[in-house]
Amino acid sequence: MERMVHYEAADFNRKDLLRAKGGRRVFVVFSTFGEREAGLIHDKIAVLKKELAGYIDGILVSHRRAGDTEEQTERRARDAWDRVEVLVCNGYAVPDMGDERGKGADMRRALYHINTSWKQGASARDVVVVFLDADVVPRYFGAHFVMALSGAVFDGNDFARASFWRALGRVKKFVAQPLFSVIDHPALKGMTDYHYPLSGEVAGTLAFFNAVHFWQRYGVETGINVDTCLNGHRVADVNLGLYDHEHHGDIDLQKMAFGIIRTYLMQLRDYGIIRLEDGATISDTFKECFIDEGGTRRRLEFELSEKKYEPLKDIL
Repeated sequence: MERMVHYEAADFNRKDLLRAKGGRRVFVVFSTFGEREAGLIHDKIAVLKKELAGYIDGILVSHRRAGDTEEQTERRARDAWDRVEVLVCNGYAVPDMGDERGKGADMRRALYHINTSWKQGASARDVVVVFLDADVVPRYFGAHFVMALSGAVFDGNDFARASFWRALGRVKKFVAQPLFSVIDHPALKGMTDYHYPLSGEVAGTLAFFNAVHFWQRYGVETGINVDTCLNGHRVADVNLGLYDHEHHGDIDLQKMAFGIIRTYLMQLRDYGIIRLEDGATISDTFKECFIDEGGTRRRLEFELSEKKYEPLKDIL
């Protein structure tokens, strides 16, 4: 990492951002699944239309259908603003991808679509992509998400990750931040400088996103963070204030934790920072034993392998 700069959301306003933007483009990408976020996605896009029309050049809803037909989420997103395009990730073809499912896989599909259909001859350095989670609690969401993240990129950074305060954040507090402190290496110092290293709200130049590895599922944020540290990128940490979103159950949190740990170890191995010997491997299977509330012994196993995709610039 070349450097990390810290910003507050209040550092940016629409007037100054329009001046800084110039002829560059700003695209916003929401990730959605099924119909659970239909109302949320409509309301969030409506907020951006009201407050940032003339600043945002397009909104892409990267949607994975739960079934085989058009869903309410798709219709509600398009109804909110005529600048919205819905990208149905089911079956969307990218040359080096199959039908893998996962947030990281669908983020990469969205980027491929922007490169091949939306960029329209512009330099990848003049396109800023803002990724937002759709399930943010409405009272915390606002135009400042887009303004602050894109503004940090316009200020000379390659990549910006949101930070914020939230009541829980258990995986961040009890897994990610302790994990990123365990291995002391000069190139990894930046891993402990992210105030919220697992945030799904990020922005970067299209050139940046084309240059980093994407991981298929739970490891996508950690994989990008490691790449920022090992490849001399200019990074911003942007405080968006208060935040909350849909909470997950214990099993899902354990799966996320496994994916983060697994990705971190694999990235460090791939970069030559750690080495496994005597037949040791990094497992694809999360295993847990516990005694349930009825006093019964239980054992669960989950196959959680993730594909690591090479940078998009290699196939464009």
